[in-house]
Amino acid sequence: MNTIKCPACGKENDEGKECVRCGCELSILASICRAAEQELFMGKESLASGDIPAAMHHVGKSWHLKKSLAAAQLAFLTALASGDFAQARTWYARTDTSTQVINFPPTVLISRM
Repeated sequence: MNTIKCPACGKENDEGKECVRCGCELSILASICRAAEQELFMGKESLASGDIPAAMHHVGKSWHLKKSLAAAQLAFLTALASGDFAQARTWYARTDTSTQVINFPPTVLISRM
């Protein structure tokens, strides 16, 4: 089961419609996370079948939806497979787990209300 960190209070929540602590709407974030996972899956399938441009397209979409370690790792492998070593270096830097990755900045939610 996936958990979603509330952008308002920081509480980790099981996938649900609202934060159990503050009541913040989480269903939109859950939809974004599912879309990112779907794009990541399609990127893996494309890379496995040898369609490198499609793999990079899907992993790029996944990264833009949710900046996950899995997306950065797949993009790194895809860039290596394409022979684009400069891009591979960029993606490799994004796999550094010593820095925290922000999944969804709260300012985006605030600016759209």
